Amino acid sequence: MPVSDSARTCWIAAAVMGLLVWVFTAGFGELRWFEGLFLALMAGWLLGSALVWISCRGQQVMDGDAWQPDLPRDLPQPGREPAPVAEEPVTRAAAPVETPKVAAPQAQVDDLKQIKGIGPKLEEVLQAEGVTGFAQIAAWDEAEIDRFAERLGRLGRRIRSDDWVGQARALVAAQKGGGA
Repeated sequence: MPVSDSARTCWIAAAVMGLLVWVFTAGFGELRWFEGLFLALMAGWLLGSALVWISCRGQQVMDGDAWQPDLPRDLPQPGREPAPVAEEPVTRAAAPVETPKVAAPQAQVDDLKQIKGIGPKLEEVLQAEGVTGFAQIAAWDEAEIDRFAERLGRLGRRIRSDDWVGQARALVAAQKGGGA
């Protein structure tokens, strides 16, 4: 049962108990109605707090090391070969297929974690996508940013908010200027 449903159930049970306390103290007991109401509110609040504390401990927070981005299912999995596809004869000329443009692979693999917002897990995901250098990220246009943002899921918005392209351009300029 989700935490919110459990807490709601606890507070409903406490309210019912508070109502019973009010009826028995004010209706059948010697207390006046507002004294019984005060006692009922206090009993309901204490019982509700105790029930929520006992039964609704909340959900555990996911450890950051265990997090993996939600990748689309059409991506090839590392270590698995794609299933063979039967070829059909082509009867008419097909329109040219536009391939996503990613800068040519670099001989040098850069430490992508130098870009603010890219940690070890995102670096692994980007390298699995073929992005290994700052020059590749610096060459991204809006379409590429959108494509990678979609692939990274909820963390994809960090590409723009942390300005990965601008940071990558600065790092490329520093590499060229520093002779590295």
